[in-house]
Amino acid sequence: MLNQVLFALFIVADFALFLFFQHNAYVFPWFALLGAGIGLGIIVLCWTGKKYTYFIATLLVFTAVFSVIYNWQAIFH
Repeated sequence: MLNQVLFALFIVADFALFLFFQHNAYVFPWFALLGAGIGLGIIVLCWTGKKYTYFIATLLVFTAVFSVIYNWQAIFH
């Protein structure tokens, strides 16, 4: 269970950091991060069913969290 949570965190954090470094700091592609997280969640759900629900749930939560973190300046300024 802990491996699923940490793997989801690792995937989302690394992809968000990659997107942050590849684009301008003021224009973070949050839609790409959100789409990748939701898409990967759907793929894992279709392939495995409910076997990896912790992975899917934490993947979606961390996708939303990192999207807000990297867009903090655009949202609140």
